[in-house]
Amino acid sequence: MTQNITIKPYQPGTGLDEELAGLGYSVMCGWPDQRPVTPSLVRSRLRPIGDGPPTRLVLARDQHDQLIGAAALRHPAARGAPARLWGPVVAQDQQRRGLGTRLLKEATALWSPSMPVLTAEIPATRAHGGALYERANWNVHSEAVLMKGPAAAPSPRPVFGVVVRPACKSDAGALSHLYETVRPGQSLAVAAGTWNRWCADERFVPDGLLVCVPAGKGDLLAAALAYPLAHSTPDEPPEVLIADVLIRPGPGRASVAGPLIRAAIASGVQHGAHVIRAIVPEADQLLIDDLSAAGLTPVETIRYYQAPMARSTM
Repeated sequence: MTQNITIKPYQPGTGLDEELAGLGYSVMCGWPDQRPVTPSLVRSRLRPIGDGPPTRLVLARDQHDQLIGAAALRHPAARGAPARLWGPVVAQDQQRRGLGTRLLKEATALWSPSMPVLTAEIPATRAHGGALYERANWNVHSEAVLMKGPAAAPSPRPVFGVVVRPACKSDAGALSHLYETVRPGQSLAVAAGTWNRWCADERFVPDGLLVCVPAGKGDLLAAALAYPLAHSTPDEPPEVLIADVLIRPGPGRASVAGPLIRAAIASGVQHGAHVIRAIVPEADQLLIDDLSAAGLTPVETIRYYQAPMARSTM
């Protein structure tokens, strides 16, 4: 079959959002990571972060101009942070014909070999997906656990000593400091942009960004970010993604985690979610246990692959 491959900057708000959403959803159906894939989700993944350059798209179409494959490179949020490769995504009836390899090769040409690049989430059960990167000499960078569960309004429980509430703009500085404390491996610029980065996502709802503070005065103890997402397909229930949970380490952690996660789930239920989803770094066993206590179950291992870096000539 004839394949026409083009490279172009991403422009949100066009009919391409719908095409990419349809392609992404068709490829995900039937796998453990199946989820609503909507134009809103596409835009949240592909919009440039801050004032960064436009995301670059690699698109494959057949002789009827139908979208049959795509990959995208989104530039990093800050100096020192990795760029993200979305895809390659190839239509089911076009897989195992070399199109994914060709798209990856075209996408690889879009960045400098010295620039760190990570893939988006690659489910371990999609062995052919991981094999695509391994053949191109990409290495597994890290792993995470995909957790899912039914969304139900949590039963009221008394909470002592802490208050969970929606965040406000005045929390931005404390939120950045909390991010830096909980994620010390991230760049300071990424930590400083936490508020703006989270709120800029199209899925953001004000009551989905929650903070936990002491009942009296004191530093921010924790934060959780929940994004609701609905799909137009009746068979795909709306969900809430618990996209991030930051809990300050220390002896009081247990008194914070439960109320915060229950509040995040309640926020999703208020927006009509039927399913809760979270992706947790494999090393964060405490958070995995917290989410398990809230009714989520591990369903898949997620891998992130890193592009081969150029070797120093020194």
